Amino acid sequence: MARSVEALIDEIDLLASRGLPRKEFFAELAPRVRTVLDNDASCWHTLDPHTRLLTSDDPAELIGRGILTPEQGPGAGELIVRSEYMIDDVNTFAGLAAKRVPVGILDHATRGNPESSPRYRDLLLPLDIPHELRAAFVIRGRVWGAVHIARRGSSGPFQQQDADALAAITGAVARGIRTSLRFDAARRINGLEAPGLVVLGPGDEVEMITPPARELLASIAASDLPYSDDDMPAAVLSLAGFVRSAPHAAQGGANVVTVPAEDNWVTLHASRPGSASDGRVAIVIERASAARSATVRLEAFGATAREREVATLLARGLSRVEIAESLVLSPHTVEDHTKSLYEKVGVASRQELVARVFLDEYLPEVAQSTPLTSRGRFDRV
Repeated sequence: MARSVEALIDEIDLLASRGLPRKEFFAELAPRVRTVLDNDASCWHTLDPHTRLLTSDDPAELIGRGILTPEQGPGAGELIVRSEYMIDDVNTFAGLAAKRVPVGILDHATRGNPESSPRYRDLLLPLDIPHELRAAFVIRGRVWGAVHIARRGSSGPFQQQDADALAAITGAVARGIRTSLRFDAARRINGLEAPGLVVLGPGDEVEMITPPARELLASIAASDLPYSDDDMPAAVLSLAGFVRSAPHAAQGGANVVTVPAEDNWVTLHASRPGSASDGRVAIVIERASAARSATVRLEAFGATAREREVATLLARGLSRVEIAESLVLSPHTVEDHTKSLYEKVGVASRQELVARVFLDEYLPEVAQSTPLTSRGRFDRV
Protein backbone atom coordinates (compact mmCIF):
# COMPACT_ATOMS: atom_id res chain seq x y z
CA MET A 1 0.00 0.00 0.00
CA ALA A 2 2.82 2.44 0.89
CA ARG A 3 4.40 2.05 -2.54
CA SER A 4 1.03 2.57 -4.24
CA VAL A 5 0.40 5.76 -2.29
CA GLU A 6 3.89 7.07 -3.05
CA ALA A 7 3.36 6.33 -6.74
CA LEU A 8 0.03 8.14 -6.60
CA ILE A 9 1.66 11.20 -5.03
CA ASP A 10 4.17 11.32 -7.88
CA GLU A 11 1.34 10.95 -10.38
CA ILE A 12 -0.68 13.76 -8.77
CA ASP A 13 2.35 16.07 -8.88
CA LEU A 14 2.84 15.22 -12.55
CA LEU A 15 -0.86 15.81 -13.23
CA ALA A 16 -0.69 19.17 -11.46
CA SER A 17 2.23 20.26 -13.63
CA ARG A 18 -0.07 20.18 -16.67
CA GLY A 19 -1.94 23.24 -15.39
CA LEU A 20 -5.39 21.83 -16.14
CA PRO A 21 -8.55 23.80 -15.37
CA ARG A 22 -9.93 22.65 -12.05
CA LYS A 23 -12.78 20.53 -13.47
CA GLU A 24 -10.38 18.67 -15.75
CA PHE A 25 -7.93 18.27 -12.89
CA PHE A 26 -10.63 16.75 -10.67
CA ALA A 27 -11.84 14.51 -13.50
CA GLU A 28 -8.31 13.14 -13.94
CA LEU A 29 -7.68 12.94 -10.21
CA ALA A 30 -10.75 10.98 -9.11
CA PRO A 31 -10.02 7.67 -10.91
CA ARG A 32 -6.37 7.84 -9.84
CA VAL A 33 -7.39 8.14 -6.19
CA ARG A 34 -9.59 5.08 -6.65
CA THR A 35 -6.51 2.98 -7.43
CA VAL A 36 -5.43 3.19 -3.78
CA LEU A 37 -8.74 3.99 -2.11
CA ASP A 38 -11.74 1.95 -3.22
CA ASN A 39 -14.93 4.04 -3.48
CA ASP A 40 -18.09 4.42 -5.50
CA ALA A 41 -17.76 8.13 -6.27
CA SER A 42 -16.28 11.41 -5.06
CA CYS A 43 -17.29 15.07 -5.07
CA TRP A 44 -14.55 17.72 -5.20
CA HIS A 45 -14.58 21.31 -4.00
CA THR A 46 -12.41 24.39 -3.89
CA LEU A 47 -12.35 26.60 -0.78
CA ASP A 48 -11.32 30.19 -0.24
CA PRO A 49 -7.97 29.96 1.62
CA HIS A 50 -8.75 33.05 3.72
CA THR A 51 -12.31 32.32 4.90
CA ARG A 52 -12.49 28.52 4.35
CA LEU A 53 -15.80 29.02 2.56
CA LEU A 54 -16.77 26.77 -0.37
CA THR A 55 -16.08 28.51 -3.67
CA SER A 56 -16.97 25.70 -6.11
CA ASP A 57 -18.19 22.14 -6.20
CA ASP A 58 -17.79 19.45 -8.82
CA PRO A 59 -20.34 16.61 -8.49
CA ALA A 60 -19.51 15.19 -11.94
CA GLU A 61 -18.50 11.80 -10.54
CA LEU A 62 -21.59 11.50 -8.38
CA ILE A 63 -23.67 12.11 -11.49
CA GLY A 64 -21.54 10.07 -13.87
CA ARG A 65 -21.54 7.02 -11.60
CA GLY A 66 -25.30 7.06 -11.11
CA ILE A 67 -25.58 8.32 -7.53
CA LEU A 68 -27.11 11.66 -8.48
CA THR A 69 -29.08 12.76 -11.52
CA PRO A 70 -28.16 16.15 -13.02
CA GLU A 71 -31.45 17.49 -11.71
CA GLN A 72 -30.63 16.36 -8.15
CA GLY A 73 -27.21 18.03 -8.16
CA PRO A 74 -28.26 21.55 -7.10
CA GLY A 75 -30.45 20.26 -4.26
CA ALA A 76 -27.64 18.06 -2.98
CA GLY A 77 -25.26 21.02 -3.15
CA GLU A 78 -27.62 23.12 -1.07
CA LEU A 79 -27.82 20.39 1.59
CA ILE A 80 -24.01 20.26 1.70
CA VAL A 81 -23.85 24.02 2.19
CA ARG A 82 -26.39 23.87 5.01
CA SER A 83 -24.43 21.06 6.65
CA GLU A 84 -21.25 23.16 6.44
CA TYR A 85 -22.46 26.53 7.67
CA MET A 86 -26.05 26.56 8.93
CA ILE A 87 -26.42 23.58 11.26
CA ASP A 88 -24.13 21.62 13.55
CA ASP A 89 -22.59 18.61 11.87
CA VAL A 90 -19.45 16.52 12.04
CA ASN A 91 -16.45 16.55 9.70
CA THR A 92 -17.17 19.92 8.11
CA PHE A 93 -14.48 20.91 5.63
CA ALA A 94 -13.51 23.97 7.66
CA GLY A 95 -13.33 21.83 10.77
CA LEU A 96 -11.14 19.23 9.09
CA ALA A 97 -8.87 21.98 7.73
CA ALA A 98 -8.06 23.00 11.31
CA LYS A 99 -6.93 19.51 12.31
CA ARG A 100 -3.39 18.19 12.23
CA VAL A 101 -4.61 15.31 10.05
CA PRO A 102 -7.41 16.86 7.94
CA VAL A 103 -9.27 13.60 7.24
CA GLY A 104 -12.39 12.14 8.82
CA ILE A 105 -14.63 9.07 8.54
CA LEU A 106 -18.30 9.77 9.29
CA ASP A 107 -18.81 6.50 11.17
CA HIS A 108 -15.85 7.27 13.43
CA ALA A 109 -16.77 10.92 14.03
CA THR A 110 -20.28 9.90 15.14
CA ARG A 111 -18.95 7.02 17.30
CA GLY A 112 -20.88 4.47 15.28
CA ASN A 113 -24.11 6.50 15.30
CA PRO A 114 -24.22 8.17 11.85
CA GLU A 115 -27.94 8.95 12.31
CA SER A 116 -26.81 11.80 14.58
CA SER A 117 -25.44 13.60 11.51
CA PRO A 118 -27.98 15.74 9.62
CA ARG A 119 -25.94 15.25 6.45
CA TYR A 120 -26.26 11.48 6.82
CA ARG A 121 -30.02 11.62 7.44
CA ASP A 122 -30.91 14.20 4.79
CA LEU A 123 -28.49 13.39 1.99
CA LEU A 124 -26.26 10.34 2.29
CA LEU A 125 -28.74 7.70 3.42
CA PRO A 126 -31.48 8.64 0.89
CA LEU A 127 -28.87 8.41 -1.90
CA ASP A 128 -27.60 5.02 -0.61
CA ILE A 129 -24.11 6.35 0.06
CA PRO A 130 -24.15 5.98 3.85
CA HIS A 131 -20.39 5.56 4.16
CA GLU A 132 -18.48 8.83 3.89
CA LEU A 133 -14.78 9.73 4.00
CA ARG A 134 -13.81 13.41 3.84
CA ALA A 135 -10.62 15.42 3.60
CA ALA A 136 -9.52 19.04 3.42
CA PHE A 137 -6.46 19.85 1.32
CA VAL A 138 -4.17 22.15 3.26
CA ILE A 139 -0.75 23.64 2.53
CA ARG A 140 1.09 25.88 5.00
CA GLY A 141 -2.07 26.49 6.97
CA ARG A 142 -4.15 27.43 3.92
CA VAL A 143 -6.98 25.21 2.72
CA TRP A 144 -7.41 25.05 -1.06
CA GLY A 145 -10.04 22.37 -1.48
CA ALA A 146 -11.85 19.39 -0.04
CA VAL A 147 -13.38 16.08 -1.09
CA HIS A 148 -16.33 13.92 -0.14
CA ILE A 149 -15.68 10.25 -0.95
CA ALA A 150 -18.67 7.90 -0.90
CA ARG A 151 -19.42 4.21 -0.68
CA ARG A 152 -22.81 2.62 -1.22
CA GLY A 153 -24.29 0.49 1.52
CA SER A 154 -23.27 -2.66 -0.34
CA SER A 155 -19.64 -1.53 -0.56
CA GLY A 156 -19.07 -1.52 3.18
CA PRO A 157 -17.67 1.10 5.57
CA PHE A 158 -14.37 2.95 5.34
CA GLN A 159 -11.58 1.73 7.60
CA GLN A 160 -8.68 3.55 9.22
CA GLN A 161 -6.33 2.34 6.48
CA ASP A 162 -8.51 4.21 3.95
CA ALA A 163 -8.24 7.40 5.98
CA ASP A 164 -4.48 6.91 6.25
CA ALA A 165 -4.16 6.54 2.47
CA LEU A 166 -6.17 9.71 1.88
CA ALA A 167 -4.20 11.60 4.53
CA ALA A 168 -0.96 10.66 2.78
CA ILE A 169 -2.00 12.39 -0.47
CA THR A 170 -3.67 15.52 0.94
CA GLY A 171 -0.53 17.63 0.50
CA ALA A 172 -0.10 16.57 -3.12
CA VAL A 173 -3.76 17.27 -3.90
CA ALA A 174 -3.51 20.69 -2.21
CA ARG A 175 -0.52 21.52 -4.40
CA GLY A 176 -2.43 20.35 -7.44
CA ILE A 177 -5.51 22.45 -6.68
CA ARG A 178 -3.36 25.48 -5.94
CA THR A 179 -1.52 25.04 -9.24
CA SER A 180 -4.78 24.58 -11.14
CA LEU A 181 -6.20 27.76 -9.63
CA ARG A 182 -2.96 29.59 -10.41
CA PHE A 183 -3.29 28.71 -14.07
CA ASP A 184 -6.98 29.60 -14.00
CA ALA A 185 -6.07 32.99 -12.57
CA ALA A 186 -3.63 33.61 -15.41
CA ARG A 187 -6.24 33.07 -18.09
CA ARG A 188 -7.65 36.24 -19.56
CA ILE A 189 -10.98 37.72 -18.61
CA ASN A 190 -13.52 37.74 -21.42
CA GLY A 191 -17.09 38.90 -21.78
CA LEU A 192 -19.24 40.95 -19.46
CA GLU A 193 -17.56 43.41 -17.09
CA ALA A 194 -20.55 45.02 -15.36
CA PRO A 195 -21.27 43.89 -11.78
CA GLY A 196 -24.48 42.08 -10.92
CA LEU A 197 -26.72 41.92 -7.86
CA VAL A 198 -28.79 39.12 -6.37
CA VAL A 199 -30.93 39.36 -3.25
CA LEU A 200 -31.72 36.08 -1.51
CA GLY A 201 -34.61 35.61 0.88
CA PRO A 202 -34.31 33.76 4.20
CA GLY A 203 -34.79 30.41 2.45
CA ASP A 204 -32.26 31.29 -0.31
CA GLU A 205 -35.10 32.06 -2.70
CA VAL A 206 -34.22 34.72 -5.30
CA GLU A 207 -36.07 37.93 -4.50
CA MET A 208 -34.25 40.02 -7.09
CA ILE A 209 -31.54 39.43 -9.67
CA THR A 210 -30.03 41.62 -12.38
CA PRO A 211 -29.13 40.36 -15.89
CA PRO A 212 -25.35 40.78 -15.36
CA ALA A 213 -25.62 38.62 -12.24
CA ARG A 214 -27.10 35.76 -14.25
CA GLU A 215 -24.15 35.70 -16.65
CA LEU A 216 -21.61 35.84 -13.85
CA LEU A 217 -23.42 33.15 -11.83
CA ALA A 218 -23.55 30.91 -14.89
CA SER A 219 -19.76 31.19 -15.15
CA ILE A 220 -19.25 29.81 -11.63
CA ALA A 221 -22.01 27.17 -11.63
CA ALA A 222 -20.84 23.59 -11.24
CA SER A 223 -23.54 22.10 -13.46
CA ASP A 224 -23.27 21.84 -17.23
CA LEU A 225 -27.02 22.45 -17.44
CA PRO A 226 -28.28 25.93 -18.44
CA TYR A 227 -28.20 28.35 -15.55
CA SER A 228 -31.43 28.69 -13.53
CA ASP A 229 -32.28 31.15 -10.75
CA ASP A 230 -33.54 28.18 -8.73
CA ASP A 231 -30.06 26.60 -8.69
CA MET A 232 -27.71 29.02 -6.98
CA PRO A 233 -24.01 28.00 -7.09
CA ALA A 234 -22.64 26.52 -3.88
CA ALA A 235 -20.29 29.48 -3.40
CA VAL A 236 -23.24 31.90 -3.24
CA LEU A 237 -25.21 29.73 -0.83
CA SER A 238 -22.23 29.13 1.45
CA LEU A 239 -21.41 32.85 1.63
CA ALA A 240 -25.06 33.76 2.29
CA GLY A 241 -25.31 31.13 5.02
CA PHE A 242 -22.10 32.33 6.62
CA VAL A 243 -23.21 35.97 6.68
CA ARG A 244 -26.56 34.98 8.23
CA SER A 245 -24.85 32.93 10.92
CA ALA A 246 -22.13 35.51 11.61
CA PRO A 247 -23.69 38.99 11.84
CA HIS A 248 -20.27 40.61 12.29
CA ALA A 249 -18.67 38.78 9.36
CA ALA A 250 -18.13 42.02 7.51
CA GLN A 251 -15.67 43.23 10.12
CA GLY A 252 -12.56 41.58 8.72
CA GLY A 253 -13.54 40.93 5.16
CA ALA A 254 -15.09 37.51 5.70
CA ASN A 255 -18.09 38.64 3.64
CA VAL A 256 -15.98 38.72 0.46
CA VAL A 257 -14.73 35.67 -1.42
CA THR A 258 -13.05 35.26 -4.78
CA VAL A 259 -14.39 32.30 -6.75
CA PRO A 260 -12.88 30.49 -9.75
CA ALA A 261 -15.04 30.89 -12.85
CA GLU A 262 -14.96 29.38 -16.32
CA ASP A 263 -12.82 32.15 -17.75
CA ASN A 264 -11.14 33.72 -14.72
CA TRP A 265 -12.25 34.85 -11.24
CA VAL A 266 -15.43 36.32 -9.81
CA THR A 267 -15.71 38.19 -6.50
CA LEU A 268 -18.79 37.93 -4.28
CA HIS A 269 -19.55 40.70 -1.74
CA ALA A 270 -22.32 39.83 0.73
CA SER A 271 -24.23 42.11 3.09
CA ARG A 272 -27.49 42.23 5.07
CA PRO A 273 -29.84 44.74 3.36
CA GLY A 274 -32.43 44.63 6.17
CA SER A 275 -32.49 43.80 9.85
CA ALA A 276 -30.29 41.03 11.18
CA SER A 277 -33.35 38.86 11.81
CA ASP A 278 -35.08 38.90 8.42
CA GLY A 279 -32.60 36.47 6.81
CA ARG A 280 -32.21 38.40 3.55
CA VAL A 281 -28.75 38.65 1.98
CA ALA A 282 -27.65 40.87 -0.90
CA ILE A 283 -24.65 39.73 -2.94
CA VAL A 284 -22.82 41.91 -5.43
CA ILE A 285 -21.12 39.79 -8.10
CA GLU A 286 -18.35 41.14 -10.28
CA ARG A 287 -15.25 40.19 -12.18
CA ALA A 288 -12.34 40.13 -9.77
CA SER A 289 -10.34 43.35 -9.77
CA ALA A 290 -6.67 43.34 -10.64
CA ALA A 291 -5.72 43.76 -6.99
CA ARG A 292 -7.98 40.94 -5.83
CA SER A 293 -6.84 38.63 -8.64
CA ALA A 294 -3.22 39.43 -7.91
CA THR A 295 -3.68 38.51 -4.25
CA VAL A 296 -5.18 35.17 -5.22
CA ARG A 297 -2.39 34.56 -7.74
CA LEU A 298 0.32 35.30 -5.19
CA GLU A 299 -1.39 33.09 -2.63
CA ALA A 300 -1.59 30.30 -5.22
CA PHE A 301 2.14 30.62 -5.91
CA GLY A 302 2.75 30.03 -2.21
CA ALA A 303 3.86 33.58 -1.39
CA THR A 304 3.80 34.48 2.30
CA ALA A 305 1.92 37.52 3.60
CA ARG A 306 5.16 39.53 3.74
CA GLU A 307 6.17 38.42 0.24
CA ARG A 308 2.78 39.58 -1.05
CA GLU A 309 3.43 43.00 0.47
CA VAL A 310 6.85 43.12 -1.18
CA ALA A 311 5.34 42.06 -4.52
CA THR A 312 2.80 44.87 -4.39
CA LEU A 313 5.48 47.47 -3.69
CA LEU A 314 7.73 46.03 -6.40
CA ALA A 315 4.84 46.39 -8.84
CA ARG A 316 4.46 50.01 -7.80
CA GLY A 317 8.05 50.61 -8.83
CA LEU A 318 9.62 51.15 -5.40
CA SER A 319 13.31 50.45 -4.95
CA ARG A 320 14.60 47.92 -2.41
CA VAL A 321 15.50 50.77 -0.04
CA GLU A 322 12.06 52.37 -0.41
CA ILE A 323 10.37 49.01 0.24
CA ALA A 324 12.53 48.51 3.33
CA GLU A 325 11.50 51.93 4.67
CA SER A 326 7.82 51.30 3.90
CA LEU A 327 7.73 47.90 5.62
CA VAL A 328 10.22 48.80 8.39
CA LEU A 329 12.64 46.08 7.30
CA SER A 330 16.30 46.00 6.43
CA PRO A 331 17.23 46.12 2.72
CA HIS A 332 18.89 42.72 3.18
CA THR A 333 15.59 41.23 4.42
CA VAL A 334 13.74 42.78 1.48
CA GLU A 335 16.28 41.22 -0.88
CA ASP A 336 15.70 37.81 0.74
CA HIS A 337 11.92 38.17 0.35
CA THR A 338 12.33 39.24 -3.26
CA LYS A 339 14.54 36.28 -4.14
CA SER A 340 12.10 33.89 -2.50
CA LEU A 341 9.21 35.54 -4.32
CA TYR A 342 10.94 35.25 -7.71
CA GLU A 343 11.67 31.56 -7.08
CA LYS A 344 8.07 30.78 -6.16
CA VAL A 345 6.59 32.67 -9.11
CA GLY A 346 9.24 31.39 -11.50
CA VAL A 347 10.53 34.74 -12.72
CA ALA A 348 13.92 36.44 -12.79
CA SER A 349 13.07 40.14 -12.70
CA ARG A 350 10.64 42.75 -11.48
CA GLN A 351 9.27 43.15 -15.01
CA GLU A 352 8.48 39.46 -15.30
CA LEU A 353 6.85 39.48 -11.87
CA VAL A 354 4.53 42.34 -12.84
CA ALA A 355 3.59 40.66 -16.12
CA ARG A 356 2.99 37.28 -14.45
CA VAL A 357 1.12 38.33 -11.32
CA PHE A 358 -0.47 41.67 -12.09
CA LEU A 359 -1.48 40.75 -15.63
CA ASP A 360 -5.13 41.78 -15.44
CA GLU A 361 -4.24 45.40 -14.74
CA TYR A 362 -2.24 45.55 -17.96
CA LEU A 363 -4.19 43.38 -20.41
CA PRO A 364 -4.52 46.09 -23.09
CA GLU A 365 -0.79 46.83 -22.94
CA VAL A 366 0.13 43.14 -22.98
CA ALA A 367 -2.09 42.61 -26.02
CA GLN A 368 -0.25 45.48 -27.75
CA SER A 369 3.16 44.06 -26.73
CA THR A 370 4.05 47.37 -25.08
CA PRO A 371 7.50 47.05 -23.45
CA LEU A 372 7.99 47.24 -19.70
CA THR A 373 10.23 49.95 -18.29
CA SER A 374 12.97 49.32 -15.74
CA ARG A 375 10.52 50.41 -13.03
CA GLY A 376 8.12 47.64 -13.91
CA ARG A 377 5.49 49.74 -15.73
CA PHE A 378 4.42 49.97 -19.38
CA ASP A 379 5.56 52.82 -21.60
CA ARG A 380 3.47 53.87 -24.57
CA VAL A 381 5.27 55.23 -27.61
